[in-house]
Amino acid sequence: MHNTTMRKTVLAALIAEMLMMASASAQTVKEPGAADSEVKVVVSGIRASLSSSLTTKRMQDGVVDAVSAEDAGKFPDTNIAESLQRVTGVQIQRNNGEGRYISVRGLGPEFNNVLVNGRTMTSDTGGREFSFDLLSSDLISKALVYKTSQPFLPEGGIGSTVDIQTARPLSGKTGHTSVVNVSDSWDSNSRKHTPNASGMYSFANEERNFGVTGSLSFTDRKSKQNKAVTDAWNFRDVSMINGDLNSKGLTMADVTSKKLYMPQSYGFQQENETRKRLVGNLTVQYNPSPTWKLTADALYSRLDQENAVIAFSDWNNPQQLGVKYDSNNQVTSFLRPGSIFYANNPAIAGAGKLLGEANSNDMIVKGGDRLSTTRAFGLNSKWALAPEWKLEGDISSSRTTARSPDMWIVAGMVPKNGDVLSFNGTPSITFGDGIADPTAVRAHAVAFGDIRNSDKLHEGRLNLAWSHDLGYFKGLDSGAAYSQRNVGREQWNSDSWNAYSGYHVALPSSLFTVTPMDNFMGGDAKVPSAYLRFDPYAYMNYLNQPSLIAQSNDPALYSDKTKYPNGPMAIDYTKPSMWGVKEKVASFFVDSKWEGEGWSANAGVRVVHVNSASTGISRTLLSATKSPNDTTYILNWGPSSATTVENSYNSVLPSANVKFDLNRDMLLRLGASKTETRPTLNQMGVDNWYGGRFGDVQTGGGNPHLKPMESKNLDLSYEWYLSKTNYVSAAVFQKKVSNFLETKLVDMKIPQYTETVHDTRVRNGQTGKIKGLELAGQYAFDTAIPLLQGFGVAANYTYVDAQATREGGDTSCGYPGLSPQSYNGSIFYENSNFSARVSYNWRNRFSVDCGGGSTMPRNRAAYGQTDASLRYNITPKLALYADAINLGNKRMQEYAQNESQFLTLEDVGRRVNVGLRMAF
Repeated sequence: MHNTTMRKTVLAALIAEMLMMASASAQTVKEPGAADSEVKVVVSGIRASLSSSLTTKRMQDGVVDAVSAEDAGKFPDTNIAESLQRVTGVQIQRNNGEGRYISVRGLGPEFNNVLVNGRTMTSDTGGREFSFDLLSSDLISKALVYKTSQPFLPEGGIGSTVDIQTARPLSGKTGHTSVVNVSDSWDSNSRKHTPNASGMYSFANEERNFGVTGSLSFTDRKSKQNKAVTDAWNFRDVSMINGDLNSKGLTMADVTSKKLYMPQSYGFQQENETRKRLVGNLTVQYNPSPTWKLTADALYSRLDQENAVIAFSDWNNPQQLGVKYDSNNQVTSFLRPGSIFYANNPAIAGAGKLLGEANSNDMIVKGGDRLSTTRAFGLNSKWALAPEWKLEGDISSSRTTARSPDMWIVAGMVPKNGDVLSFNGTPSITFGDGIADPTAVRAHAVAFGDIRNSDKLHEGRLNLAWSHDLGYFKGLDSGAAYSQRNVGREQWNSDSWNAYSGYHVALPSSLFTVTPMDNFMGGDAKVPSAYLRFDPYAYMNYLNQPSLIAQSNDPALYSDKTKYPNGPMAIDYTKPSMWGVKEKVASFFVDSKWEGEGWSANAGVRVVHVNSASTGISRTLLSATKSPNDTTYILNWGPSSATTVENSYNSVLPSANVKFDLNRDMLLRLGASKTETRPTLNQMGVDNWYGGRFGDVQTGGGNPHLKPMESKNLDLSYEWYLSKTNYVSAAVFQKKVSNFLETKLVDMKIPQYTETVHDTRVRNGQTGKIKGLELAGQYAFDTAIPLLQGFGVAANYTYVDAQATREGGDTSCGYPGLSPQSYNGSIFYENSNFSARVSYNWRNRFSVDCGGGSTMPRNRAAYGQTDASLRYNITPKLALYADAINLGNKRMQEYAQNESQFLTLEDVGRRVNVGLRMAF
């Protein structure tokens, strides 16, 4: 803890010293249009980016925010999502500390339509949510966030529509220009340095009728993530043994039962990740005539993410010793009996399988690798047919493929001595036996599969604009579009989950390696100093030996060569489970333009027809029988069968925006619209899965009958532009939603099981209202306060009040992903040679999912993160820079229905990027 504090103090002092040095040696240039008598200020770097974004915002018909690059290869952050989080109302979700998804005005990533150059991009998740970590920010010139709907925007964004724009050669300088960025990244948890490099070349001829831009970016990052994890809290019957670990001769009279909130497990996890990303982009522009412009784009992205994930965990059976609970019937502590306790209490041990089973300490390898490749192509043509007529055509194609292992591989120990657990605040565990003893490990469950996702999209649109001056009426925009999208998943499994489960098969110690564990929680959390790692493939190869089948839970089944020709651990590639969804969307829009003295408006409608077909091939589950050595089920599969379900619907989506010029510097905007978000295609599959244990059977899968979520929206925005850089704004909004899509758990009966199963899948049904307030502003102290010359601030605040009504009238959970409050703040300084920025981003707690059945909700605690950036111009063409992410080493936390029900503490550490930018 002392070293961490010193590092933070030294870094803060360094930033302060550099700011003072730069202020003392400030060199400035005159702002364009400023009088000679005025103070001269810099309009480059941070100011240029803010000014460009502000100009974009002001010129829009509706409520739009933007983030702009000052120059080629100079986007404000190393990650696009991390720049967008500084836009009012935008929050992000991170993947190992790097921004991946965005939420806008409280609505999660699946409710925000993300475009690249106005086109839909395919996803590596099988859904519609866009993974921002697939693109490098070096390639981006601007990102626009449309918060009010417009008829020309593709439907799908109830939260917002985000348009990411890459650099265009004919929009920049003429001649040849090149930019090269090289940098070194350091991760505080992994303590490893990795290289990053990007380059961009652009050419535009003097006539500005031909240009080409090409860029290439490579990122190599090695990181480590630490976690403390409780899988879930369940409200269930708990058998409480009244005694302690030294008790002897207890009988069933010493056992009572009570329904309590019980933690399912508790343990720790380390994830070592290597992430290599290669992104390339090529744009060619050619204007055959002054009235005809052609643009062709190609984009390639490859992300190779390897995750070595190992967890060790206590699985908590619903039968424990010395259970203590509070007035809310929530377990606060208990003792996990080991084999010695049951040997000393044979009357309890012989009372039944569930009650007599000793607890286990498990080592778990989880699949987390991600190999994702995206290819996208597009061609755009714009014609000025006449002064008042414009025609635009655009065709594009995008394809993403992704592959990842489906892995949950468990080896474990049955402790002799008991463990002591406390869940009163930060969880604490004291292991009765050492968990780093390779000689004590035994075989347990193995789930191993191969998952491959594919997403293909072809789309085209034709827009016609007519401008005319007939009084208030100024013209019409119209267009038609068509797209066809195919999302599919293929999965192969080993079907060996139960082959050796139950901890009855000893394993050689050579399979396991003693590994030190970081005390990332600090204090008295009692993180073990060491644990065991193992290679999952070596482990499975050992269990797959024919000589071990006699020790399996069903030797006759697993020795059957017709069902397991290569052994129970091998993936059977002859028996795939697959599903696919084909979606065809035809749309048409018309938008009228109006303008008068001090006001302008547009009003129109978008009409959409959607047809989808969901097809799946999977094996039929015939029956489920209890395993003889543990609490899981052995599943008996039948032959494969194909299923197809079709769905279609029409949507009419009107929208209107009015802008009033209150004076030269003040605007008032009004917006009204109806929007929709279609279910993501991976939610509409016909697949089903089965899992869980005795008393907690879990099922789930796709839902091909989903309907789109709809929202009726009202917006009011006030904007005061104080200068080209400074402004303040305030906005209020309201969304009335219906058919809300969310993951819901429903208890049901199915014939394969004798007990109730908990079925989890995306369902419609929720309605509600979202209303909120946004405040934003930025100010550069260039002429107002001479002592603060060069300094500036930018800040925004969002408040969202939402209520969701579910089946039965329940309003307790709200909307998953919605934070009631969030804010961002930045302080910056720059002169002609130096710039620095420190930013803080905070969002309130939010619901991850609402749970259901016996499972409690999952909530994420409030989170705030500080980032900083420094730039120093050695020459006009050469600059040094440094970026620091998560300076305060903030950790993410999750809990169930209250903060005492601990779920997750995630530590991703700090990240520092130091580099050199060269322009030619």
